[in-house]
Amino acid sequence: MIQIALKELRAGHVLAKSIYRDTGEIMLSAGYRMTPDVSVKLKEIGVDRIWVQEEGLEDLEYEDLVSEVTINQCVLLLRRTVMDFRAKVGLVKTNAEEQLPSPEQILSKPEEIKAALNIAAFKKTAADIYYELKKADPSILHLTASRSLGNFYQQQSIDCAIVAAMIAKRYNFTPDELEDMILAVLLMDIGYILLPEHLLNPNTKLSLEELELKKKHPDYGFDILRVCNVSLVCANVALQHHERQDGGGYPRKLVGGNKPPIRTTGPATKGTINRYTEIASVALDYISIIAPPPGTDAQTPINSIKFLVRLSGAKLNSAIVETLLSMIPVYSAGDRIMVTSDAQGELTGYVGVVLRSNSREQNRPSVVLIYNRAGEKIPHMELNLWERKDIEIREAKLGEGAAQEQ
Repeated sequence: MIQIALKELRAGHVLAKSIYRDTGEIMLSAGYRMTPDVSVKLKEIGVDRIWVQEEGLEDLEYEDLVSEVTINQCVLLLRRTVMDFRAKVGLVKTNAEEQLPSPEQILSKPEEIKAALNIAAFKKTAADIYYELKKADPSILHLTASRSLGNFYQQQSIDCAIVAAMIAKRYNFTPDELEDMILAVLLMDIGYILLPEHLLNPNTKLSLEELELKKKHPDYGFDILRVCNVSLVCANVALQHHERQDGGGYPRKLVGGNKPPIRTTGPATKGTINRYTEIASVALDYISIIAPPPGTDAQTPINSIKFLVRLSGAKLNSAIVETLLSMIPVYSAGDRIMVTSDAQGELTGYVGVVLRSNSREQNRPSVVLIYNRAGEKIPHMELNLWERKDIEIREAKLGEGAAQEQ
């Protein structure tokens, strides 16, 4: 299978992974043969990249860290939990003139918050993710989730939780600590639950006043979690996940020491970011660029590495960034690539995907070329770059190289 941009979708393409509605029902099942009107329907629900079957790529296997079924079930459970809470505390309008309560008004009624928020749903999600990750090899990350706009924050929190847990495994966190890490990241943005609905669309342009309100979500999250008797670890991750190593973050201007996130004896230094948060912050920034909201271009592995390197030290914990960088494969099965040069100049500009990675030399995998330089489909051409030393490649964005129909 291969991931394509929606603009590449053609009648006759066959889905390789099911597409779900925001409500959790399957909209299109794996195996569905696409029709001309499908692109419009997908665009309406905020899906802009999908997985389709591709002849010749039957040997291409993905090693998802958490199964698609589990992720979809978790997304749906978290979405229902959020919607139920907002309805119970009066954040869902019944008519256009209705005045909604402010976050401060809701927080002034802690017993109502405690009764309305189903923390058990988050704990179940954390347990389900931990169960699938506990035997996973933390040496490499591979995430292939799709995105829909309606469930963006739930999908993002689950991806962040997976990345954070894998980093924590590299630092030998105990099983209990790993599950705490997952739960903390799932609840990291819980403060958004108190904000007006229009602020929760990641593609909405906000005024300065609205941006300032949105920046209060760490404080709101901390208050909610303490009211609900969630651990201080989780509450502090919610409070601190936008803090930066140089003290330039918010809301408390805490600082970090760019040290490995290992458990230490004695009290933590006052005014510093806790170790769980330092992992969560790196995971969040990484996910934000490789799996952005629908409508925003996802960055390639190389560009994501460059981005993290720029933030390392001043913004993100440099030790954790270094660990994450060692887990991001240069090329792995399914990555899109473009040929940048070859001895005869015959293949330059051709686009394909990585068929198999090469453990001996990660930047020289086996690839299969699918489009010529004009963007036209070609008979599949498999090349082993370990043998073809004359060929150089780079990552290609979704849609790059494919001819566009007028």
